[in-house]
Amino acid sequence: MKKVKQYLIKILSYLISILQGNHEVIDIWYYIQGNFRYKIFASKLMREHIEEQIEFRIANMNKECYNNGECVICGCATTALQMCNKSCDGLCYPRMMSKKEWLAFKNGDVFKDQDHYWALDNSILLKGKNITIH
Repeated sequence: MKKVKQYLIKILSYLISILQGNHEVIDIWYYIQGNFRYKIFASKLMREHIEEQIEFRIANMNKECYNNGECVICGCATTALQMCNKSCDGLCYPRMMSKKEWLAFKNGDVFKDQDHYWALDNSILLKGKNITIH
């Protein structure tokens, strides 16, 4: 029951933050989605391409965010933040990709997320407004 209370308090704090103009309404959904995926991570309920992307995101995220337990930019809790569909505000990783997009990305295709491009070059993540793959 204590965890449910903490969860509801966090959602209430998001609502207040939205009213203050600090977060968007969709952030409540991302919070719920990330926490749900956190609970089922590494289970047979998690789709493989989602699990792979979560592992990829954790490996590529800002280590300061990981060590602090929250994003240094938006304040969201890690690693639940890496488990929602939202892209990183600090450009650590793009939005969660569909299965088709993820397979293409892993095979060398460039992925466009809003106005940034993402690609893997010899297992190194490239990101920016313009990228070149060798």
